[in-house]
This record gives sequence, C-alpha cells and structure tokens, in this order.
Amino acid sequence: MAEKKPRRKKSFIVSFCIVALCAWFAISLFSMIGDISKTNKEIDAVKQETKVQVQKNKELQDQLDNGDIDEYAESYARANGYVIPGERVYYDVSVNN
Repeated sequence: MAEKKPRRKKSFIVSFCIVALCAWFAISLFSMIGDISKTNKEIDAVKQETKVQVQKNKELQDQLDNGDIDEYAESYARANGYVIPGERVYYDVSVNN
C-alpha cells in the first residue's frame, strides 16, 4: 500500500488552524474584559457625578422653595463680577501677593 503523507499534512494544517483560532478567541476575550473594566469605571464616575449634581439640584430647589432665590442670585452675580446699579467697588491694590 502507498503511504498517506498528504493526510498527515492536512492534519497538521487543521490542528494549526484550530490552535490559531483558539489563540485569536483568547486574545479577543482578554481585550473585551479590559474594555468592560474600563467601561465600568466610566459608569461609576458618571454615577458619582450624577449624585453630586442631584445634590446640587436639591439644594437649589430648597432655596427656591424657601424663597432664598434673591440671596442666591446676588451671591452668584457678585461671584461673577456683577454689581448693584450705583454701587462702587473698591479694590485694594496695596496688598502684595
């Protein structure tokens, strides 16, 4: 009988393809795990920012409900450099920084 060397060669090629495919799947899996971890960290950061903003909104709503809007508006305006009409603002330039 004649030897069947081509079959052995085909077996090697099939085995190599299977190993390469498994390696590709493993690399893809680790890459996806890294992406999921990064996305989870981003989600946690956004949740924290949301909590902070909800707290700020609650404080502002409490000020609206209590009628303290004028005090808030005045403090916000002064912080941004606005003044009441007719008011004079003096800056102390003699202070050394």
